[in-house]
Amino acid sequence: MALALVSVVAVVAVVAAVALDLARRRTAGELATARAEVERLDALLAAAHAERDGLRDRAARHEQEAGRLRDEGDELRKQIEDLTLLLEATTAGRDGADEREVAGLWHLLRAHVTRRWAAVVGVPPDGRTLADGGPGDQFVEALSRETERLREEVGVEVDLAVPPAGPERLGEAGGTRLVAMLVAALELLGALATSAQRVTVEIGDKLVITGDGWSDPHGELAVAHGRVAAAGVGVGPLDVDGERVRLVLRP
Repeated sequence: MALALVSVVAVVAVVAAVALDLARRRTAGELATARAEVERLDALLAAAHAERDGLRDRAARHEQEAGRLRDEGDELRKQIEDLTLLLEATTAGRDGADEREVAGLWHLLRAHVTRRWAAVVGVPPDGRTLADGGPGDQFVEALSRETERLREEVGVEVDLAVPPAGPERLGEAGGTRLVAMLVAALELLGALATSAQRVTVEIGDKLVITGDGWSDPHGELAVAHGRVAAAGVGVGPLDVDGERVRLVLRP
């Protein structure tokens, strides 16, 4: 009887040990699975954090670039407004202006162009002299400096072409007409530089400005063109062909 009881107890003990071992193994397996899942979730969380940080960095860069473009746009618009005022002042009732007064205005305008050009390109004071040639040569110098400034400051590709004969008829215009034509050219170039990928300026007996890769959803060039025409400067209509626009200014 005692022997039988001992056998039963032994069997029960063995069964309990086996059950306990199975439970321990099952628990260990579940623990390993849980740890693997935690590691997977940690990896996903780290990837999400990295992606979030990357998005934040890109958003910050985009915001910084947007701010820079806004500042450049505001500066260009202010320059256009300043040129518009100068254009209106030049063409409003100045037919009887004194010759010295006109010459002073022409010199002031060229100095204004040179100062803006030098500030962007980084030209020292001793390199900011103005040409002593005729009005045609001075006109070419001013436009050459303005196109270089736009190329450096705005980043647009600008080419300037002058025929071997030079801008003889432009030089013959003289007086307030030449001043007004230069101001008009500066304003049109400023508006076109923000809406075209490439700008070409041809100076001959007339001034031809062409913009390629042109897109102007806000109509800034049309507004500038209207101002120039309203000021009495000889400007042809906007010649638009798809993404190409062409303007002609005559003395």
